[in-house]
Amino acid sequence: MQWYCSVDHQRAHWKDHRATCNDAFQADQYTLHKQEFDRIIKSYGLDTEETSSAIAEFLTTQQRDGGGGDDGAVSAPVFAEKFGLKVEEAVVFLEWIKVGVKFKETAIDTAKQSGFVAK
Repeated sequence: MQWYCSVDHQRAHWKDHRATCNDAFQADQYTLHKQEFDRIIKSYGLDTEETSSAIAEFLTTQQRDGGGGDDGAVSAPVFAEKFGLKVEEAVVFLEWIKVGVKFKETAIDTAKQSGFVAK
């Protein structure tokens, strides 16, 4: 918690402080999202090799064959129906998958730029 002697000083400091707050908020959101993702996996038994393989196959097949939405992604209602989840839980699940894919892409790009992976 930060205290200021005036609103003007608070506003002046916000420019520097905003990045810190936003980073902490984003980290908290990732933690909560991951916890909910883990709860869904456990609740529906999605952590077996057979089910996780079926999910991977479904997601890649749907995207490749045009079964996804306008952006190529599988819709939450379709995923929910296929794997017996509530639509809201399917949204959480699919969004966390997107976070993982984005992380992987960023890590690969960084590795390529650093020369660790062939371009």
